[in-house]
Amino acid sequence: MINHFLLLLLLILPAISVESQPRTQWPKFKGAYFEINYPPGFRARQSLASNSFEGQFDSAFFTAPDGSVEFYVFSPLWNGQPEDIERNPAIEDVVSEQSELKGALKTRRVTLKAKDNSYLRSFEDTENTETNTRKVFGIKYKDQTAYSKYRSQ
Repeated sequence: MINHFLLLLLLILPAISVESQPRTQWPKFKGAYFEINYPPGFRARQSLASNSFEGQFDSAFFTAPDGSVEFYVFSPLWNGQPEDIERNPAIEDVVSEQSELKGALKTRRVTLKAKDNSYLRSFEDTENTETNTRKVFGIKYKDQTAYSKYRSQ
């Protein structure tokens, strides 16, 4: 079985350029307290409204042109609840869930599968209880072919 968390970690490392286009030339999404460059052709969708900055957002989804892959970022000014990435028990089953505590860092890694087998998704939720900060990165993909197609991005 593929280790979905390893795949997720590969995605959140610095990305390789798309079709030789430097990452610095990718479109930029500005959240309330984060900025991220995302692959050309992907559609950005803001999600959770910021509690700190009115009219701005703490999370966003980035969907591939063909809709087969979606990336996710949650990074508020302070700690918060990434409600838009949590499991929906009506339509998803837990494939795996792991938690670890290293000092003040609490990390939770979750992989979910749609009950109708239409997608898999994984996310890594890291909370620093000392600094009261949190960040979440995730990926949702239709199948291994779609994942492989967009992996470098």
